[in-house]
Amino acid sequence: MVKIMKIKAKVFLSVFVSLVLLSSVFVLAGKPDFSTADVVPSNGNAVVSIPENAVEVSQGVFDLGLGSDEGRLVQGYAFVHYKNSVNSEKPAGVGGGKNGASACYGYIANGAKWRNLESWTINPANSRGLDEANVFSNLDLDIVKWEDAADGVIDGNSLNILGTGNSTSNTLVADTSSTDGVNEVYFADVSNSDAIAVTIVWYTIGSPRFKQIVEWDQVYDDVDFDWSLEASGVAGKMDIENIVTHELGHTFGMGDLYDSNCANETMYGYASEAETNKRTLESGDIEGVSKLY
Repeated sequence: MVKIMKIKAKVFLSVFVSLVLLSSVFVLAGKPDFSTADVVPSNGNAVVSIPENAVEVSQGVFDLGLGSDEGRLVQGYAFVHYKNSVNSEKPAGVGGGKNGASACYGYIANGAKWRNLESWTINPANSRGLDEANVFSNLDLDIVKWEDAADGVIDGNSLNILGTGNSTSNTLVADTSSTDGVNEVYFADVSNSDAIAVTIVWYTIGSPRFKQIVEWDQVYDDVDFDWSLEASGVAGKMDIENIVTHELGHTFGMGDLYDSNCANETMYGYASEAETNKRTLESGDIEGVSKLY
């Protein structure tokens, strides 16, 4: 009798394990893996690839799907900043914005903005010989530009929107499947060789009145592009301040612009080597971020 019971127990356990494994297959099949690539460059930071199952809702804007953040349902988007020569025209879509002579601004989502302070971290290690302390200082300075503009006037009076930052030598990984509670910035290889940088933003689902950005990550490609921290633009090199200021616009909730009437705005979607005009915020950038905050 005891032997029969043991045999039945083994059969039950075998069936149970099989069912668990089978259910796991269905779960994985229904929820694609949006993880970053597992290749690690010399500076230790993770290579970034846009997930194959991500949906490109407009040129350079990828829907990463839904994720979870502290029990809240969140939506993720990746904004890929391509070199100017890649596309002659970029259609508006998510983040397309209100384009026009008097309204050169747009948002990544209606009402999506920061409502709580969070710290951010940067690994400034790079393969282009840039001084790491200066890389950190530049990012901090560019954040202050947007925080200054949030009251509608560039006058040195800044709102504290993104909190404070710190520098680390730890390996950082941009989050393409869900949040991890860390806002990360680093240099690495972006798998698309035409992509200068990628900004990933996650925000809560719901009414625009309560929609909240909860996490941001940025990756700057120092494998396919050279970079400069010089006072003026350098031929053949992407200007750090120029590109970072633009990418931070997405972090604050601003969308790209592709109307030629808005070509002088920081959030205009094209970029090229030696360009520096995006270092400063223009009227549309200021109007847009001040209305948001």
